[in-house]
Amino acid sequence: MSDAAVHFARRILSRQALAGAAAFLVVAIFAPRLLVLEDDVASGVLSVGATLAVLALASTTALSLMALRRHRFLLRALAAGEHDVEPVDLGRLAELPTSLSLRFFVATSLVSSLVLVPGIRPERLDGGRAVSLVILAMTILAGAALPHYVLTRQATIEVLEISPLEPLSVLLEALELRKIPSRRITLRLLLAVVAPVALVGAGAVLVTHAHLRTLTEQSRRATALLIARTALEPSPGGPAARASAAAAAAQLGFAVRFERQNAESPDPQYSRDPDGAVVVTAPLEDGQAVLRFSTELDPGTIYGSVAVGLLAVLLAALVGALFGRVLAADLEEATRSVRLLGTESVLRGGTQIARPARFAVVADLGRAIEELTGRFRVFAAAQERALEARAAAHRMRGLLFASVSHDLKSPLNAVLGFAELVGQGALTEAQRESLELIQTRGRELLGLIETILDAARVEAAQLELTPRPAQVARLVAEAVRKARELAGDADAAVVVDLSPGLPTVPADPAYAPRALAVIVAHAIRTAAGDGNARLTRVRAVQATLPGRGGERVLIDVEYGSREVTRADLELLFARQASGRGRGLTLGLSLARSVIELHGGAVEVEARSEGGVVCHVWLPLVVPSKRPQLTSFPTLG
Repeated sequence: MSDAAVHFARRILSRQALAGAAAFLVVAIFAPRLLVLEDDVASGVLSVGATLAVLALASTTALSLMALRRHRFLLRALAAGEHDVEPVDLGRLAELPTSLSLRFFVATSLVSSLVLVPGIRPERLDGGRAVSLVILAMTILAGAALPHYVLTRQATIEVLEISPLEPLSVLLEALELRKIPSRRITLRLLLAVVAPVALVGAGAVLVTHAHLRTLTEQSRRATALLIARTALEPSPGGPAARASAAAAAAQLGFAVRFERQNAESPDPQYSRDPDGAVVVTAPLEDGQAVLRFSTELDPGTIYGSVAVGLLAVLLAALVGALFGRVLAADLEEATRSVRLLGTESVLRGGTQIARPARFAVVADLGRAIEELTGRFRVFAAAQERALEARAAAHRMRGLLFASVSHDLKSPLNAVLGFAELVGQGALTEAQRESLELIQTRGRELLGLIETILDAARVEAAQLELTPRPAQVARLVAEAVRKARELAGDADAAVVVDLSPGLPTVPADPAYAPRALAVIVAHAIRTAAGDGNARLTRVRAVQATLPGRGGERVLIDVEYGSREVTRADLELLFARQASGRGRGLTLGLSLARSVIELHGGAVEVEARSEGGVVCHVWLPLVVPSKRPQLTSFPTLG
């Protein structure tokens, strides 16, 4: 199982929590300094911010779990190593980093904006600074969304790398047809250029606004104190003059209130109301004056800074779009060169780089492609020469075996014919035994020569069969008879069990019985060398071939010897071992080829009590085209 798929959700959530915690920590550290907040206001902001941070992380985790839940079946399939996955599911998984990053930014920004809600907003934080705080938090969260996207995409790519190649290739081809990769490259490079400029611009505007508001507040404090000491002190004009001065101060944004009680301190006192307004308490000769004013700035004061920031973002967008299009064009050219690797034009020396790349990374990739193309040319030329040499060697070897075998077959037939004539005369017992030995070994040698000839024809794809309708019972009886002859002096005890009502099968009258006889003869000979062997059994039934469907005739050859293993027998059928079966190794591989040329199949199954069963499947109809062989009866 793949750890990348098993722990995918855990890695996504942990990295998301890390990015969110880091973002809120940056807000907590820099917001009081950048916005020039007093200590008592900053403590309230930190207290409310910690609560909102926990709420934001919990909400993003819940949203991410909902998104990850849609991919649980795909992740389970990839973790189990399954190959039956849909390209659409892989495409949705590839879009997951973008979706999670957007959810992260939107959810954390919405939770952060709760600072503006009365009752949640920290005390003594005015509306203007609350808006600045929210904008600053959203700016930092937008910056945190970039590493969040990178970390999430890295984990997603690790999962896509273990995906099956076929559905992944289908997905990439579908995306390329819609020109999505080039658009995404342009968009991502645009975002990579615009985002830092926008974040720096927003931060600069906020810092400028905060310091300007601080300077304005200090100036208005001084103005309020000056009004209290000059215009609100007792004068010859009496209460009317003081009221007139209070009205004039109100026009400047200062709300004045007189209190007859003496001030607690001879020095002016400064405080802040819960809504963030500044309160200046100035002592007078006949009491004290309380002046209240807002620190809100005229929105027009920051229009210039915002305009400069937007202009910088616009220029960055133009530059990013230009570089994105250039990079997309270079990568598209490099991708085309990679796709052409191995094609005939490249292997024959055609150049593939239409123009030099404008990015150093893409240029390095182009040079690597050219170097790889050169190696492909060398490899293809060597492989072509090797294939030609191998084909020539096969032809020469087949001709050699065929000619030598044919030259041996003629005198051997003469020897067997004269041996049969000699056997018709009067012979002693010893002479007759010697003559029978000559005939037995001669027939074995003749069978081996015929096997070599047939193997040469199969290897050269020149063995032609003539299937004719054959009764299964007659086919099995003929195979058993031939098997007893091939087994020679081995014990030829064979039990035959045929199901009633078996249909006819298309079989070559010469090759099909011989192929089945070779398998039965091998079972007889292995049983003869095992003292604890059971009887060799041959069964025939009508059954369905697993994985292919369709009714077929199944002929089972049950080996009596427990010493024969499935691995050994499969190697013999595949012509990957020799020295077993007393010369029948080549015959077994040829038998498998003959069965497959009939449209059938040969399978080996191990029995729980020891030994093996060889399943021979024969079709009920002639195959429409020449079947593909699983192995060849190699002569060498």
